[in-house]
Amino acid sequence: MRAGGRGKQIVKNIFGLLDKRHKRRFLWIAVILAVSAALSQLTPLAVGYLTDHVLTGGRADFLSVVPILLVILVVNVAGEVIKVVRRLMVEDTATQTEKSARGRATDSLLHAPLSYFRSHMTGNIHGRLNRSLEGTVKLIKLLFMDFAPAVTTGVAAIVTIFVQLPAPVAALVILVIPVGTFIVLRQISTQKGIRVELMETKADMDGTMVELLGGIETIRALDSAQTESDRIGARSERLRAREMRHHKAMAMYDCLKFVNEAFFSVLVIGLSVLLAANGVITVGTVLTAYLCFTQLTGPLRELHRILDEFSECVVLADDYFRMVELPLDFSYQVPLAGSDARPLSNDVQVCGVRFSYPEKPDRLILQDIDLTIPAGRFIGIAGPSGCGKSSLIKVLDRLELAEGEVRIGGAPLELLSRATLAEHVALVPQTPFLIADTIYHNICYGLHRVVTLDEVREAARKANIASDIEAMQLGYDTMLSEGGANLSGGQRQRIALARIFLKKPRVLILDEATSALDNTSEKHVQAEIERMMRDYGTTVISIAHRLTTLRNCDEILVMEDGRIVQRGTYDELSQTPGIFRDMAQGVLK
Repeated sequence: MRAGGRGKQIVKNIFGLLDKRHKRRFLWIAVILAVSAALSQLTPLAVGYLTDHVLTGGRADFLSVVPILLVILVVNVAGEVIKVVRRLMVEDTATQTEKSARGRATDSLLHAPLSYFRSHMTGNIHGRLNRSLEGTVKLIKLLFMDFAPAVTTGVAAIVTIFVQLPAPVAALVILVIPVGTFIVLRQISTQKGIRVELMETKADMDGTMVELLGGIETIRALDSAQTESDRIGARSERLRAREMRHHKAMAMYDCLKFVNEAFFSVLVIGLSVLLAANGVITVGTVLTAYLCFTQLTGPLRELHRILDEFSECVVLADDYFRMVELPLDFSYQVPLAGSDARPLSNDVQVCGVRFSYPEKPDRLILQDIDLTIPAGRFIGIAGPSGCGKSSLIKVLDRLELAEGEVRIGGAPLELLSRATLAEHVALVPQTPFLIADTIYHNICYGLHRVVTLDEVREAARKANIASDIEAMQLGYDTMLSEGGANLSGGQRQRIALARIFLKKPRVLILDEATSALDNTSEKHVQAEIERMMRDYGTTVISIAHRLTTLRNCDEILVMEDGRIVQRGTYDELSQTPGIFRDMAQGVLK
């Protein structure tokens, strides 16, 4: 899409963020701008009248001046009141836009393909989102708080100049506009690329900072803080050098704009005085013309800033709408029309599954996986790192798209909506997702029903975390920090495990979900999971590097290079030459 077409689409999209009430408000803002522009011209006209009919007329008594002074006072006060009303209307619209825009961006990112997050740093996304939101909102403010008032005031000033001065002289005077506009447009065209480059560089630095803060413990343990500081410092210096080149260019253009205004200011004064001396215009008209000219050059002086910021905001808004327009992840796409599939049992069937990540389609991660897991069975998955274990369970939970067929409870996976799948299948990863909220809300996370405190306590008991929570001063109302950083690794995992005892899923997938638990806690949780299997027929699929975790499995699948190469119980595989026995004996990891 060409730049002009994209710009029109951006404006259309911004208005699409608003409700009808805020869209109608723009009409009122336009009316207010017109009234404000008209009022702004009354002061120069009043000063001209005062000069011609009071001062030069020899009637300079105070009483004759008072009405004119009152008019000037009322006009200026009314103008300021109108500005306040306009500003509040624009700010209300801007905050509504930001609210809608943030909601749409959040919704888009949460439903975007996982490949998008693998190719973009989290901090980069966060930085881009914040800056693009600010740019989108600022675009509205620039239009109706800076640009539109400047244009309407400038137009009103031009009309007054043509009324007060002979047309040829007025036309010569307003040449300040095209000359100034040319300088501004030249400035924008030469600096636009630099602004985009600076924006992208800052977004990359945001990503790096988030990356560093996420690894603060490792950085401290390796004593690499100075190394990272030097790395950031070097990048900051390159950024500073680019910014200084930009500021030098901006200073040069500011100087050119000042010279342009100074030249035409002298021209206005000289011509006005000359015309007045020859009786073509009055002395009051000289003052009116000059005051109108200043009302013309004032907005023009701001025009470079407005258009420059407008150009940058268009780039930011374009980036925002590109984020909003991210494609929907396949797992959120509505199943085929007329299908309302739901699992009818707890079994899992996998037939001919092949998978590769979209970024590397030629590298097969899973190769021709065939698997049937009867309902209520406890299946373990083992194998060396990179063999495809985690990829397989992502496919089973429809987090990644694969070739072949997967059925959950007899229902084809592609016919299960994300909501239905979340209701019947639970995935507990090695690194739990905890939010900065109370322990109670973290245990309830993901449930779309009211959960009583007694239910939460029982779930915590089954996850062997109840005593830890009750020992805290606020108990289940204890606030967790970001990611549950104020808990131990084992406590975080047990809170995540407590969720499954509330949910009671048909299929439970554990991806190293007990790796941080001590032996006592792991045995307790394992006993509760087995009790859930007996009571609800839950099918359990568990990945574990600590092979003793899989000792009670009904069957263990051993994977290598994306294939299932061994199957059997823990005792059978321990006695059979192969990968599992090597792993159990510590020969292979």
